[in-house]
Amino acid sequence: MSFLAPWFLLGTLAVAGPILFHMVRRSARERMPFSSLLFLHSTPPRATRRRKLEHIALLLLRCLGLLLLAAGFARPFLPKSNASPPPAAAGRQLLVLLDISASMRREGLWPKARALAERYVQDASLLDRVSVVTFDQRPRALFSFSDWSSWPPDQRAAMGRERLEAVSPGWSGTQLGLALTTAAEQFPDDTSRPTASGPRDLALISDLQQGASLEGLQGHDWPKGVRVIIERVDPKRRGNAGLGILDPSAASAGDGRQARVRVVNTRDSDRETFQLGWSAEGAAGYAGKTAQVYLPPGQTRTLSAPELPAGASTGALRLTGDEQEFDNTAYFAASEMERVTVAYFGSESPNDPEHMRYYLQRALPETPRRHVEVVFAVSNSVVSPQVLKAASLAVLPASLPTEAAKDVRDWIAGGNTALLVLTNAQSGPMLAALAGVTDVEISEASGDYALLGEIDFTHPLFAPFADPRFSDFSHIHFWRHRRWTIAPGLAARVLARFDDRAPALAQISIGKGNLLVLAAGWHPADSQLAVSTKFVPLTQIILDWGGGAAPARSQFQTGEPIPPPVSAGDPLVWRKPDGKVVTLAAGTAFTETDLPGIYSVMVGAKPRHFAANPPLDESRTTPLSPDDLASLGVPLGNAPESPAVTPPATQHRLQQEELESRQKLWRWLIVGLLAAAWVEIVLGGWLGRRVRTLEATT
Repeated sequence: MSFLAPWFLLGTLAVAGPILFHMVRRSARERMPFSSLLFLHSTPPRATRRRKLEHIALLLLRCLGLLLLAAGFARPFLPKSNASPPPAAAGRQLLVLLDISASMRREGLWPKARALAERYVQDASLLDRVSVVTFDQRPRALFSFSDWSSWPPDQRAAMGRERLEAVSPGWSGTQLGLALTTAAEQFPDDTSRPTASGPRDLALISDLQQGASLEGLQGHDWPKGVRVIIERVDPKRRGNAGLGILDPSAASAGDGRQARVRVVNTRDSDRETFQLGWSAEGAAGYAGKTAQVYLPPGQTRTLSAPELPAGASTGALRLTGDEQEFDNTAYFAASEMERVTVAYFGSESPNDPEHMRYYLQRALPETPRRHVEVVFAVSNSVVSPQVLKAASLAVLPASLPTEAAKDVRDWIAGGNTALLVLTNAQSGPMLAALAGVTDVEISEASGDYALLGEIDFTHPLFAPFADPRFSDFSHIHFWRHRRWTIAPGLAARVLARFDDRAPALAQISIGKGNLLVLAAGWHPADSQLAVSTKFVPLTQIILDWGGGAAPARSQFQTGEPIPPPVSAGDPLVWRKPDGKVVTLAAGTAFTETDLPGIYSVMVGAKPRHFAANPPLDESRTTPLSPDDLASLGVPLGNAPESPAVTPPATQHRLQQEELESRQKLWRWLIVGLLAAAWVEIVLGGWLGRRVRTLEATT
């Protein structure tokens, strides 16, 4: 047993009093009447030691009472009690969530934010567990709770500061909601522990700008005991104006006039007049014309950029008049016209509405970014090698000679896609030649009309129609269709069937490419497919799937991957804005878009350019109110005024006090004291009456 206030045990020396009183003879208590005291001298009784102690039980009760009283004031406790918590359980669990998004690049923000994070790390006690997580578009653990526990206790603060010194703000957006919910789940699950594990604090260090995404906070189930402490950092100067370039998907390639920009001005800004123009390469001024932009605080405006300098396909737009420089430059890469060729193996006129080419030509319209050309691939029963080589998709609505079919099969096997339309029952030999089988029987189906009964919505051709709003194909009538049987051993996958179970659309793998077999035409004599709402999107999907995909975007956000411009061929050499060269295999997306600027890649002998800019939401720097987070269910707490390191001796003392306050053994000692006092009173009264009775008898 241990005592919280052992100095009170000195009170046990008071037991000498009852022992001494029991050993000293008391003066006479009874008086006897006497006739005269004139001739007597007054002599007080002398204290003499008794030869033996009397009333031993009464003496023990009085000594026990004093001992219990002194022990109660000393506050005893059992150090090995089952209620004693483990040393680490009483420590604080602290997760520091540090914002490294683009808006943190404003003047004066990052030094404050890192100093706050370092203070939390430095002030952690020996019993605390600390983790630091940085976030922009996604959270990243700088070091976890387990890392902190594995470090030597005397080196934890230094190692934490070392990792913080290696971090700096990037150029990505702020996903605050994702960061908060993900960080809250990093706290260890202590529900299995018999005792509480101490505070669980999540310290958010951020500029808390209005453009931060709060998605995911509404209705989130926060772990029990977690509280969010907001440490907002403010820049030296309030207000900000930012610039962003919209995706020029509807603009002509290389036309700078069509570059649309958006300018935002925050509510707390004191500026309203700005100048916009293209930066001059290697100079501080502008190249070409500039535009004056009048934008009051709190407003957003979309406008056309000045004309791109002659001969340039890329450039940097600069906004002047704003003191926050991190978002005053936006990079632009002009869109390039993509030319796609569809090889059509037919001879009908493109203006005849009774044939399929008429509808195919109109289902693939020209856009400002893609020009689709449907060309004849057969001349005098001979396949044009130049047309076939340049084609992204081949459409075969008629029979071909054996040699022509062989050329088409070799072209498909090289990794291309062809669509074979069975327009009559005599298409069997051509299907057999393309599929590489001996014979395929094709017959005309009977009946008034057929409908599509089964569709494989897991295939890429029909996956965009999987939504119940778009999956209804039952209104398309097929007046005529052909029945054919898939030969055993043929690598074919049926994508759609008629209601008579005959294949309507099938995919046959040939080498690296694919042959699509459609058992009915889309012209009016065969079906209503060409006049249905499904024909245009289905045709576009087949063209994209066959290799004539829409051109890659030219405008991206930092942190967003750039899709590969080609899917096959030699490795591609990418160049970043800082000059770094990255070599990737063809078909691999480029993911190192961590810097704003122009990214380039060589596709054959032609360079392709892409621009990456920070999200425009990062320019909306007006601070959020903590009440906005509280309204979304974030459990906010108060920040400690001055976190201090608790010495080990004080920590041990606090643990003892907590242990003693839970056990409260002094209450049982007080109960024992009261019981001893009651017994002493009863025993003392009984002994007093017994002595008087004996004296009276004597």
